[in-house]
Amino acid sequence: MKLKSLLTSRRFWVSAIGLGAVIANTTLGINLNEEQILGVVTIVVAWVIGDTIRETKLEDKSDAA
Repeated sequence: MKLKSLLTSRRFWVSAIGLGAVIANTTLGINLNEEQILGVVTIVVAWVIGDTIRETKLEDKSDAA
């Protein structure tokens, strides 16, 4: 059941795509500079944190109701 939950998680897929971009940069020779890679990583981390906060607030509202 945990695997199904993981595979349907938006946070998992966003993180996987971000990691894929970083790995592809070195292995496929995409030639992104450090600043661009840092930008991708920052966006992914910010989105995951924001989505976690949003989901936590939604859960708190449903618990209070």
